[in-house]
Amino acid sequence: MRIMLTGHRSFAAQGLREQLMAAGHEVVTFNRGPAGRDGNAVSGSVEELASNPHFDATYDTVINYILLKDDNVERNVAYVATLLDFCQRKSVKHLIHISSISSFKASERVIHEGAKLETVPEKKGSYGSLKSATDLYLIAKTPAAMKLTMARPAFILGPGVISPIVGTAARLPWNRMLVVGNGQSRMPLIGRDQVNAAIVKAVANPPEGAQENLMLVAPNSPTRVEYLQACCEELGCGNGVSSFPKFMWWGLAVFGQAVATLIGKADMQVYAKLTARLPAQRYDSSKTEQRLGMKLDFDWRRALRAAMDGQEPNFVPPYQVGPLPKTRAKLISYLGFGRIVKQKHLPALKDLGFAGKIDAFDIVAGKDATGQEIRSIRTERPGDSDLIVVASPGTAHIQAIAQIGTAGGPVLVEKPLCYSREELAKWQEFAAGRKAPVYVCHNYRFKQNVRQMVEVLAKFNPGGLRHVHVHFESPPVSNSSSAWMRNERVSRTLLLDFSLHFMDLATMFGRTPWKVDSVRHELNVQGQTALIDGILRSDGQAVSFLLRQGFGPRRARILYNFQNYSVSLGFFPDTFAVYMSNDNPWQYKAEKKASMKATLQKIKDKLTNRESDDSHPIALAAALGEASDYAACIRVEALAPFYDAMFDLSKQVYGI
Repeated sequence: MRIMLTGHRSFAAQGLREQLMAAGHEVVTFNRGPAGRDGNAVSGSVEELASNPHFDATYDTVINYILLKDDNVERNVAYVATLLDFCQRKSVKHLIHISSISSFKASERVIHEGAKLETVPEKKGSYGSLKSATDLYLIAKTPAAMKLTMARPAFILGPGVISPIVGTAARLPWNRMLVVGNGQSRMPLIGRDQVNAAIVKAVANPPEGAQENLMLVAPNSPTRVEYLQACCEELGCGNGVSSFPKFMWWGLAVFGQAVATLIGKADMQVYAKLTARLPAQRYDSSKTEQRLGMKLDFDWRRALRAAMDGQEPNFVPPYQVGPLPKTRAKLISYLGFGRIVKQKHLPALKDLGFAGKIDAFDIVAGKDATGQEIRSIRTERPGDSDLIVVASPGTAHIQAIAQIGTAGGPVLVEKPLCYSREELAKWQEFAAGRKAPVYVCHNYRFKQNVRQMVEVLAKFNPGGLRHVHVHFESPPVSNSSSAWMRNERVSRTLLLDFSLHFMDLATMFGRTPWKVDSVRHELNVQGQTALIDGILRSDGQAVSFLLRQGFGPRRARILYNFQNYSVSLGFFPDTFAVYMSNDNPWQYKAEKKASMKATLQKIKDKLTNRESDDSHPIALAAALGEASDYAACIRVEALAPFYDAMFDLSKQVYGI
């Protein structure tokens, strides 16, 4: 069969030409452009379609996908008139016109093949009015000798769809979606594969009568609320769906029409267009399924996700958020019993309900102010423990390997784990030779704002991660209490201590090794590194960073730009904000509220002498084997690629 297919490059027609050819048909395509022919592809002006000299003499079937969306009703009617003229000149026996279910009257409660068409196109929206007007013309003017199939697909889902929301919802400033119209009305859907298959069948089996309607709507189409909720979950369009009661829409319709009348735009039909969305319509395509011998049901959620680019995440979430357990540990050994232990670890153990014994080792033996017995790390070694914690100064961490020796139990090392690839290799060898795991206390991965992000990513598909930006500033390194930190160019304090947690959070979603794309640094008058900026790349992801120390206040912010939405993490205080809507004041108000809440919590912590940050308790519970969902992401093996990237940066910034 010889077929002429118009508009084959349109979204709705993609793949149809290939399917027709696979079925054994000869297909000539037509698209708008300079008049000419290349093989079986003809181009030209739509106004001169009937007189275009580059077509063959005759065709059996014409399939029309062209709609002049940017033109008015008159031009579209003129085009289909030219299309009918073409069909008569080329002896076409069967015209298949791709219409839409939007051509039916809004007052129809059940939309089926015989439902009434809208006879006043102005009552429809811009798209529906064009479809209605051209349908009415074709039905009235198609010659009786030529069969006419009006294919009326629902909203088509397929790769390359411009917007999955179309006119069904509005994005609210606070990350929700508002249903436009009746949320319980059906959202008619169909897959592009189903449409193509139906057209191929219609070509092979023309209607018995002169004209027919094909209803290409999936019987399992969801309600508008269900569909939009799926858009939230599968495409990250929002964090939920809101809807107005019908009386509010009636009120808006009356108000809108009144305003349009006052400004001389009564012909906009505001009332008719808004109220057309209020009836609870449903769709019955059973006769079309019987006529074509095919089912129109499809997995619309899967098709919805596949319709948009970049929806498959290029990362694996670091963990699944779970509850904080109580510990049953009896003995925990500490190598190093200084400030970090007393400020973070001891309160964390209290939160975990730890009632066992602490074996403490440090350079200076004796009892500390709390009465804790401290043993000399120079002469004594820990034995088997439920957990061995390395909390000595970072530069001394590598010495812990010999000090731990063959003592049994998991090991948790405070960050940074090490300062060179040689030290990293020793830790990896040490971990590989032990039955119990070796962990690194990258507790920032477990901060509440980070866990909030992980929960949102699990609930609302973010798509691929495209870019992360880190902005970190700290007070001067010279203010540090530890002498080894103040020796910044040797200890690499700015990179490997102060900003390490934030660089880790920025890169923790990478699936392949990070490569340094570019980096620069500046020194202050004291010879310390005052600024580091650059870019890291990994498997389609990019991390840009600006790290500074000096006169400015302490601040840290990480912005994650995913395919579907963005997430901002702030620190000092810890905040979380997700951006699913347009940029607007409500987004910034939510972030301001989160910052205020976190600041007040910090003040409360100071006044009550407690620590509300539960990231250290989670890290300790993970290392104790009592929070397994969190444990894997802080093992030495998991963090080795991150440290490798930091050593690449260190080489370029510090020369070591």
